[in-house]
Amino acid sequence: MEQKSAFRKSAMICGLYIGIALIIYQVILYLTNQNMNPSFGWITYVILTVGVFLSQTGYRDNVIDGNIKYSTALRYGVSVMIFAGIIQSLYTVVLFKYIDPSLLEKISNTQEEFMKHKGFSDDEIEQMSEIMLKFRNPFFYVFSNLFGYAFYGFIISLVTSFFVKKEKKNSNQITNELDFKE
Repeated sequence: MEQKSAFRKSAMICGLYIGIALIIYQVILYLTNQNMNPSFGWITYVILTVGVFLSQTGYRDNVIDGNIKYSTALRYGVSVMIFAGIIQSLYTVVLFKYIDPSLLEKISNTQEEFMKHKGFSDDEIEQMSEIMLKFRNPFFYVFSNLFGYAFYGFIISLVTSFFVKKEKKNSNQITNELDFKE
């Protein structure tokens, strides 16, 4: 029971740190008017990947005494990302509801411009805009954020867990390795 509690508490704290780092990054983009620039999106994935990796190694080294199975590292990474997604979702609601309610309209306009640039007809753009209007509310973004963070957490953790895993060797493994070296 105590180990589950340490797992959850550690994942929550690391998720909080990653969520705060993402919020700071997004506030910087917002203040510099670059929040609609898609070329800065890849930095978010760098922050997430580094955050998950550091969280997993910190959990392995500081909470569970240096050994972690691949499956535990994977679960831990996904848990961290879900908590980061919760923090990020709260920020999204505050942003869309209180800080800049016109941002949803700006996003819609940007999407329409993108479709025009890609050669969509006016009728196609209008149809897609009507569909997007149904999903243009902060709570849809919260749901998609949480799902997206869980999904990306799984993908990122699949890779990072491979590098983080470190299993304790039992005495038979150590003896077999010594025999093999001789």
